[in-house]
Amino acid sequence: MKSAVQTGLLLAALGMRRAAAQTFDWASIQPSTSLNYTTCYDVLKCAKLSVPLDWLNPANNTARVSLAVIARPATVPETDPSFGGTIIINPGGPGGSGVDFVLSSSELIQGIADGASKRYEILSFDPRGVARSEPRADCYGDEFARGVTALQLRAMGPVDQGVDVVRRQQSLLGSFGRLCEGGNEIHRYMSTSSVARDMVEIVDKIDELRKANATVAPSALRSRGGGPRRLQQRREQKKGEVPRIQYWGFSYGTVLGNYFASMYPGRVGRMILEGVVDVHDYSSASWEKNLQDTQKDYDTFFTSCFEGGSACALHTPNVTSPGDIRQRVEAFLEELRESPAQHVVGSSIDEITRQDVVNILFQALYQPIQYFPLVATGIADAMTGNFSLIWQSLGLPQSAAAYCPSTLPQSYTWSQDSLLSVACGDAPARPDADTSGLLAYIAELQSQSPDFAANWAQVRQGCDAWRVRPPFRFAGPWTTPAADPSGDDAHRPQSPILFLSSRYDPVTPHANAVAMAGEHEGARVLLQTNAGHGTLGSPGRCRDAYVASYWATGELPPEGTVCEPDCKPFQDCPQAQPAKRALGVRDDGGPQVIPHRQGPLNLFG
Repeated sequence: MKSAVQTGLLLAALGMRRAAAQTFDWASIQPSTSLNYTTCYDVLKCAKLSVPLDWLNPANNTARVSLAVIARPATVPETDPSFGGTIIINPGGPGGSGVDFVLSSSELIQGIADGASKRYEILSFDPRGVARSEPRADCYGDEFARGVTALQLRAMGPVDQGVDVVRRQQSLLGSFGRLCEGGNEIHRYMSTSSVARDMVEIVDKIDELRKANATVAPSALRSRGGGPRRLQQRREQKKGEVPRIQYWGFSYGTVLGNYFASMYPGRVGRMILEGVVDVHDYSSASWEKNLQDTQKDYDTFFTSCFEGGSACALHTPNVTSPGDIRQRVEAFLEELRESPAQHVVGSSIDEITRQDVVNILFQALYQPIQYFPLVATGIADAMTGNFSLIWQSLGLPQSAAAYCPSTLPQSYTWSQDSLLSVACGDAPARPDADTSGLLAYIAELQSQSPDFAANWAQVRQGCDAWRVRPPFRFAGPWTTPAADPSGDDAHRPQSPILFLSSRYDPVTPHANAVAMAGEHEGARVLLQTNAGHGTLGSPGRCRDAYVASYWATGELPPEGTVCEPDCKPFQDCPQAQPAKRALGVRDDGGPQVIPHRQGPLNLFG
């Protein structure tokens, strides 16, 4: 991943989002205060849910937000005794599209959640301002202007190259902050607190729809595989009982889940938080508890390449250790530092720098099984002078034709605008938001991760320049009381939270999961010993069994449980195919590029 700001803007300029195999016209749906679903993408269902723009003033019905909601139905009818309800998922970001996540990954997630006794509907939504939700958090409204900003940032070089680069980027990002400040008012209402309140509304509307469906005649229910007994069970509800969420949040989605559980503990049924962000670090816009395990993740690139032998393009006959492969790669990077490569495609000319390759390496650290082989091939090709894969993965604007006949966005290109609206708006302005403060911050990141500090530093730099703050911002405490499995206590969760972590995560270290679990009564951490961001991209039958059991019963794994993954990078593993498909890795021999993600704390892209 490039620096967070540069990456988002460069990719947005091209609109290079991975498209779903099917298309759907979201404009054909009218927003409603109920979940009025229509069939979409062949087998899914879609709706637009209308919610108040300002939850502090919900009576103002003239100011509304339309949330794009999508769901993969359970593999059994809702009247079936094995139906386990709806699991709401969030991919992270901030600014990640839940619709895209369902399109790419809901089948994979459903396959893990469904156990021997329960089957689940998988639902997500585009949070306010994001992708298909309206109004949009698009600061530009002009893709050519966005592309110019992207190229300017890239031309300045990485932020760790001296005070002059820092000052120039601060100035340009300051202008971006001013642009967004004068734009759509949605930026003031995109806080995680508001999105958590939106999720309460979604949970209520799911319950409302289920109750309405329960009034269907028994003959109709039987025709769908249900029966009167199940209908009666659905009609029975304890006095005073409120609907509770089942939620699986990834990366920034763990922040959203932490906010929800802390703000509305009595609305929590079951909750898994995977790839865990330290909520205190996040809510202060410090961004200092992310890179603690990044170098260890990077080390696994070389060790797994060595162990993979000929499956790794960087493993040559004279290699005798992982250090030999590292030495070759570092020597190549140093060559690019001293003399960037020249690249010509058609009438476009460019240079490819050391930082360009480092950006792609950082991107690959998120999902090693899927992307380590691809980046190894790209670097091996580049060592012979073929930079095609590297260049294609940069996402650079290539031609004016991309902006014709209109410079209006044709896809979700404003993920960077969404990221800053949420992440920066969730925190107060920092007192050290100046050049000296940023230089000190860069030095701290370099002590954590010498190779990738520049990639992370611009997250906070973007927040230093952000000007919009929301009227509704939860500031803690982030904690939940002991669970009440009976569900009788309306102020306590029904199950404790399950935190899920990989061993070496590039941006959410395992220590974060341990720390956050310690703040929620009865919570527990499940560790899977893969490298990469979270565990979803690394198949694991051990993990799957604990996760399915938790969803079905609320039972947590024993304290200190450690699971091994079923697959490793550069090794043949049929079990990895569903995750590869979710990540857009092609198996048809077509051209490969490393996809880019909607935000630095986004699981899959």
